[in-house]
Amino acid sequence: MVNTTVITSNASINITDACPRPNINDTGTVPHAGKFDWDGKTQGLILSSFFYGVILTQIPGGWLSKRFGAKHPFGLAVLLSGLLALFQPLAASWHYGALLTLRALQGVVQGVSMPAAHQLMGLWAPPNERSRMVMITFTGIQIGTVVALILSGVLIQNLGWESGFYFFGGLAFIWYAGWLYFAYDSPSVHPRITPTEKQFILDSIGHAQPLMTTAVPQTPWRQILTSLPVWAICVGNFGHNWGFYTLLTNIPSYLGKVLHYNIQSNGIISAMPYLAMAVVMQLAGWMGDVLRQKKIISVTWIRRGFHFVGQVLPAGCLVGLGFIGCDHNAAVAFLILALATNGISNVGFTVNHVDLSPKYAGILMGWSQTWGSIPGIVAPYLVGLLTDPENMISQWRIVFAIAAAVYFVTCTFYALTASGERQQWEPQPNADNSNTSKP
Repeated sequence: MVNTTVITSNASINITDACPRPNINDTGTVPHAGKFDWDGKTQGLILSSFFYGVILTQIPGGWLSKRFGAKHPFGLAVLLSGLLALFQPLAASWHYGALLTLRALQGVVQGVSMPAAHQLMGLWAPPNERSRMVMITFTGIQIGTVVALILSGVLIQNLGWESGFYFFGGLAFIWYAGWLYFAYDSPSVHPRITPTEKQFILDSIGHAQPLMTTAVPQTPWRQILTSLPVWAICVGNFGHNWGFYTLLTNIPSYLGKVLHYNIQSNGIISAMPYLAMAVVMQLAGWMGDVLRQKKIISVTWIRRGFHFVGQVLPAGCLVGLGFIGCDHNAAVAFLILALATNGISNVGFTVNHVDLSPKYAGILMGWSQTWGSIPGIVAPYLVGLLTDPENMISQWRIVFAIAAAVYFVTCTFYALTASGERQQWEPQPNADNSNTSKP
C-alpha cells in the first residue's frame, strides 16, 4: 500500500548500515510504488490501532462467554471482523484516519475471540489432553497467518493491494456458516457427540453443566485480581506478545525495507516462521501432556519450564538477528527460529489459564489478554519511531534488543511465580463427579 520509493529514499544513509538494493535483474526486486506516502510513524499507528480496540473487549468477552456461552461471541467476532475488512480499502483511500478507525473497530470485535476460545477449552479439554488440545486449537492462528501471508503476496502482486481485504473479508462469511453448524458451547449441548465421549469429558473436567443457567455464581474478582499466579500469566502474556507482535507486524516491513525482498517473495518468506511455529507448538503440546500423564514433573514446573525456554531462545535469536547484517539466509533462519521457539511458551502461559480455573478460564484469558494487548499498541508504534525514515540495520538492532530484554525479564518473573494448580476460588467438581481424578 505504501510508496517505498518515496519513504525509503534518503541519500544520507550510511551504506555500511544499510543493505544494498538488488538490481531488477537479480530477483525482480524493485522499490514498490504504492498508493500512499505514509511515513513510519503513521504506519506504526495504523498497525497498532487494531489493539486499541482489542484491549477494550477482553474482559467483557470473557464475561459474555461465561454467562451466555462462547459459541456466538467467537463466531460473531470473526464475521464482523470480515465485514469491516471489506470497507478498509475505501477507508484507506479516503484518509488514513478512517482506516485506523476501522482497524480499531476490528479490534473491538476480535477482542472477544481469545477469551471465548479459552472458555470453550475450559469446558471441552480433559486435563491430561489439555496441552495438546490448546496447542491444536491455537495452531490455527499460525496456520491462518501462513495462508494469509502467502495468499496476500500472490493476490497483491497480481490483483492489487485491495484484493487481500476483499478475499479474506468474504472468506469470513463462509467460515461463519461452518462455525454455526460444527461449534457448540459444551459437550452437554452437542447433538452429535457420543454418550461415552460426553461422559468422559464431563467426568474429567469435573463440572457437567454449561453456562446460561438462571443462578450464575458471582465472579470472584477480588481473588482473581490478588492472585500471584494470575499476575504471573499477565506478565508472561505481556512479554510473549511484545516479541510476537513485534515480529508479526514487522517481519514483512523488515524483509521489504531492510532486505529488499519483493512483495510475493516477502509473503512466502514471512509465512515460513509461522509454519515452523505451528509444528513446534504441536510437539511441545504433546511433550507437555506426556510429562503430565507420566507425572515426571508437576504441572507447575511444566508451565514454568516451557514458558521460560520458549522466551529465552527467541530472545537469543533476536539478538543474533540484530548483528548478522545483510546476510539474507542467516536473517531468514533467525526469524524462523525466533518464532518457532516462541511457540514452546504456549504450553506455559496459554494453557495456564485453564489449569488455574476451568470455569473462569475465559475471564482469566480476558484479564491477561488486556495486559497482553498493550504490546500490540506500543511495539509497532515504537518500531516506527526507531526506524523511520532510514530503516538502517543499527535501528532495527535496537528494536530486536528491546524485544529480547522484555522476553527475558517477563519470563523470569513467570518462572518464579506461576502455578499449575487449581485455585481455591475455582468451584470444586460436583459431588456426582467426586469419584473421578482431579485435573
